[in-house]
Amino acid sequence: MISGVIFDVDGTLLDSMAIWHDVSDRYLLRRGIEAPPGLSDLVFTMTLPEGCRYIKDLFSLPDPAEQMEEDILSEIRDFYYNEAELKPGAREFLTALRDSGIPLAVATAGVRQTHEAALARLGILDLFREIFVCSELSTSKREPEIYLRAARSLGAAPEHICIFEDALYAVRTAKAAGFRVIGVADDAEAGGRDEIKNTADAFINDFYGAHDIIKRL
Repeated sequence: MISGVIFDVDGTLLDSMAIWHDVSDRYLLRRGIEAPPGLSDLVFTMTLPEGCRYIKDLFSLPDPAEQMEEDILSEIRDFYYNEAELKPGAREFLTALRDSGIPLAVATAGVRQTHEAALARLGILDLFREIFVCSELSTSKREPEIYLRAARSLGAAPEHICIFEDALYAVRTAKAAGFRVIGVADDAEAGGRDEIKNTADAFINDFYGAHDIIKRL
């Protein structure tokens, strides 16, 4: 029986992974520059400082690299504060869990400020008992610590908690730690989708049927 549920945010609750892929194109467009095909794919594989230096050199931009980094982070913040939307069926599923008395938590590798702003704007922030952030715990989702901390806050052992994740590496970590895991479809993880399906206890394309899956776990 499931006694608590932990959610990832980017690519799981929020349809937000595209901003991380497309932010370089958005940054350039605001400066009247049309990004060439394939630039966002290339920059997506780089760290933020690497990407800024690459764009600066490619287009001979006068802005200091540090200012470019801040401007790009501002683009990302604006997206969460104003644009990010929930995955289909997420609101209904979260409400159903709340009404069933199942406590909820968030475990994210993202940024607390932007994620809380998006969840508050979408009217679901108060549904979660706590939000755990990898950077605040000096960990990553390649280690189970963030999930174990969230589980303790929900008052249940891993085998009685379900985790929703879209990233293969996070699915593997959660499963190895003894949690029930449901993989969530996201375009950013399409390449690892088959392995997510093989690793997780279940896989969903949207949240509309998720409540029935929870009852079977």
